[in-house]
Amino acid sequence: MKLLLTNDDGIDAPGIQTLASVLRREHEVWIVAPLRNKSGASSSLNMLQNLYLERRSDKDFALDGTPVDCVLSAFTGGYLPSRPDAVISGINRGYNLGTDAVYSGTCGAARQASLTGIPGIALSVDKNPFSASGSAADSEYNYAALAEFALKNLKNLLVLCGKIRNIDEGMNYEYFINVNAPSVDSYKGVKFTKPCRRFYCGDHTVLTKEADGKTYSCFVGGENVRCYGDEFSDAKAVADGNVSISVLYAEPAVNTEFCEKTFC
Repeated sequence: MKLLLTNDDGIDAPGIQTLASVLRREHEVWIVAPLRNKSGASSSLNMLQNLYLERRSDKDFALDGTPVDCVLSAFTGGYLPSRPDAVISGINRGYNLGTDAVYSGTCGAARQASLTGIPGIALSVDKNPFSASGSAADSEYNYAALAEFALKNLKNLLVLCGKIRNIDEGMNYEYFINVNAPSVDSYKGVKFTKPCRRFYCGDHTVLTKEADGKTYSCFVGGENVRCYGDEFSDAKAVADGNVSISVLYAEPAVNTEFCEKTFC
């Protein structure tokens, strides 16, 4: 298959480079990834702006934009010989569990792929839970195990995106796939899950006044994360040592019961 890889950690991140190395054993792999870290970019994109595109190799490109910018550029820019068979976003440095998917650029890229008629998969791992270090060095993230899982199970993951749909001449897939796994060498199993609720304790904003006399606001995410969900949640699955697979709607989902009601 012809695969397009992207991420939100940036093209030089070890997660995407490990994934590319593993998938290239059996597939034709192209990379169009952000030039620099774009974590938290969600589904944002730049319109009517010239974004620097750097060719790193025959099949690897860095774009100074968001993950969604990368997907759209690859699909419509004409520098790929043809559209890919699938888009894989990641492997992300840190989980994208539950409500993280709302903010995640990793998930945003996979969602955009499915909305554009190509199945999208997001892959994420967290720091080794058994590490004694309080830091978050890349050496504490096991990207290889999830890359091997993706290679072995790629066809089955793509089937989960559903069937291609033609709506008013626009092609899309109903779902994109969000995969999370702990940083371990082998997994206990694979669980289909539903998103948990993630709460970052200690989120805060720092205001600083710089030498130019202007005031700047910087949001700092809390590091202590609480997860709320039942036994079928993605957080529970990875905490137990499993791979979590969530089949998420690419389009916004609504409560259709209200369509039959009259607003008063």
